Amino acid sequence: MGFFSPNIVCNYLTCIEKYNPDGEAVIYGRERIRWRDLAKRAKTVATALTEMGVRPGESVAFMFHNSPRFIEINLGIQIAGAVPVPVNYRFTGREIAYQVRHSDSVVFLYESLWEDSVSDALKELGDQILAVCEGKPGNQGVMNYGAFLSQGRNADLRVPTAPCDAAAMIYTGGTTGLPKGVLLSYGAHTAMHASLFAHLITHVGAMDIRFEQLLAVATALPFPGIRQAIHLVRSRSVKKILRQPLTAKILSMVLHTIMTRPELARFTYKKNLKFMLPTMPFFHDASYQLLMLALAMGNITFVLVPGAHFKPENVLETVGLERPFFMANVPAGWKRLVTCPEASRYNLDSIKICATGAGLAGAGLKKSMLAVFRNALIFDMFGQTEMTPVTTFRVDADPETLKAGSVGRSIVDVRIVDDKGRDVPAGEPGEIVYRSETRMMGYYKDKEKTDGSMMDGWFRSGDLGYMDRDGEIRLIDRKNECINTGGEKVYPLEVEEVLHGHPAVDQVCVIGVPDEVWGSSVRAVVVKVKGCEVSVMELLDFCRGRLAGFKRPRSVVFADELPLSPVGKILRARVRERFGSESAGSHLPSMVNG
Repeated sequence: MGFFSPNIVCNYLTCIEKYNPDGEAVIYGRERIRWRDLAKRAKTVATALTEMGVRPGESVAFMFHNSPRFIEINLGIQIAGAVPVPVNYRFTGREIAYQVRHSDSVVFLYESLWEDSVSDALKELGDQILAVCEGKPGNQGVMNYGAFLSQGRNADLRVPTAPCDAAAMIYTGGTTGLPKGVLLSYGAHTAMHASLFAHLITHVGAMDIRFEQLLAVATALPFPGIRQAIHLVRSRSVKKILRQPLTAKILSMVLHTIMTRPELARFTYKKNLKFMLPTMPFFHDASYQLLMLALAMGNITFVLVPGAHFKPENVLETVGLERPFFMANVPAGWKRLVTCPEASRYNLDSIKICATGAGLAGAGLKKSMLAVFRNALIFDMFGQTEMTPVTTFRVDADPETLKAGSVGRSIVDVRIVDDKGRDVPAGEPGEIVYRSETRMMGYYKDKEKTDGSMMDGWFRSGDLGYMDRDGEIRLIDRKNECINTGGEKVYPLEVEEVLHGHPAVDQVCVIGVPDEVWGSSVRAVVVKVKGCEVSVMELLDFCRGRLAGFKRPRSVVFADELPLSPVGKILRARVRERFGSESAGSHLPSMVNG
């Protein structure tokens, strides 16, 4: 069997089996799976699917938490030439049935952890779907996963796949209506990774990072000659070359070639890098894209904490035991880790990169991250599923150089435009639009919404921001979240950033509520830190001197919890539904706008 399988995933796996067969692919508690064994199981899944009648191009849905099964099933679907459709395991039966049906999936695999919600879904789906359960099935007619695997074999099906083919169908959160199936290609994932690495390299000289910090990260990487390359970055002439726009494009093309030809990248297999993703489920593209990166690099070990629920103590203990190099979290996950009373008990020095995304990490949170994870750089990555998903990045290493609201430099073509699509001057707010080969193939079965998301070849992000004098994008908020109060515009993220600075505030969501005088007024819905007490007036007073009068909340509502998306984002639309009426906060003291 040669390297040049017509199947993209098989091509990667064959190369890894040859050059890094004993490298650990997944660590899951006491379960340690080597790349050769993962490849074997993935190919067995693929052949079992074909025995069930799955054909190339068809969709296969599966619902698993971050576990070895998720990875082997996903790879197996891709080897079979089908399209993986990961399902949010927090969905209700109705939502599961919708996604399985909408995606036209012909097989649905799931784990028995979710038996109750899946049972409800299967009642709706009836005979429309072939179902497979890992564990004891609770429904008649559902095949056991072991019996399913027994139909397969360790063989390369050699089903052709191309860079333009769909690598996955990732569903959006559905915060503004029904979830949309976003088709993302193999080529888009490779292009995003190549562009991200190229821009990281070219911007090294402009980052606020001490040479010693940069060298510590570089030493852990497996690339030959990297120490020498880092020393070169100190040269003024090299920095000048790196700053040229053409340099990033050339580097991106070179890296793209290497990443699409795994036999050229085998030098990376000399050292395995351990990655942890404690709060980022694989069904979201922020972490799914790392599965694609693992194939291209061939040396990533996923350290997965057993169980489907995030427990800070378990995560920190695993860090101390497994010594990972890289950890990615959503901001809410990072906050729970850095505020965990047990954090100081564990050795966290192995982590060199703290990656954050799928939400805005404030400067206060980043300061805490740098204090707790003392040897780490913060990689702040921003984007959206439709762009596969990273569009900008920022690297932070010094608490004194943090920028509020900055999501860093773009790795794709970017513009800031007004409502008519005209470029706005630097420093002025507008909608952020992108153009790149990392853009989605489209929304599945929804040409109207696909076309509506575009503007003359540019993808409309729906995010408001501006370009600062350093060429970094400062995020303001979602375009449709602006609160108009008395003719003044208030952006919730700015108010939330201030309230997050209060030690008693765990979570906060700012919304606009009807107001007879001002049209709308600002309301903060707050979840208090466990064991802390704070009054409404204390929070309102806390905002004085930190926010202009019209931006300060006129009311505060305390809640036990806030509705969250699968990656920990607060679902503002649902908060508004529950707490957005005048009566919901009528018992609170009114504050004048001024």
